[in-house]
Amino acid sequence: MTAQPTVQLAATFDQFESAETRQARWETAALATGREVDRNALRAYMAVADAEQLKLAESWASSVASADVEIRRLKARIRDLERPAVEAKRAEIRTSFIELIAQAEQDRDSQGAFDVQCLLREREEAWAAEDATHTTP
Repeated sequence: MTAQPTVQLAATFDQFESAETRQARWETAALATGREVDRNALRAYMAVADAEQLKLAESWASSVASADVEIRRLKARIRDLERPAVEAKRAEIRTSFIELIAQAEQDRDSQGAFDVQCLLREREEAWAAEDATHTTP
């Protein structure tokens, strides 16, 4: 008995073709080689091919899920590493707003000081919202 190479049956059909189309194609291939079409054997081959296709799909889904987890982990790591620079930039912006408010108050421009305080509050809220979106999974 000679050893035959193992070929995955799933590789012999398109994942989107119907079972009827696949069965007809396999019957045609069998008849073209002069073999009888054993419908029971053909159903068994199709079941094996379907099982292999399902296993391949599950494997693919698993690898995509693990890659997604790794990407999320790396993005979180980058945010952690960038956090000191982000906080330093925010502190710089915050200081410039505070200095602008102090200058407006010194110039007795209460409306200008109020406007800048509102801008600073809006900026702080935007930063808080940005931080909240990055911390939720």
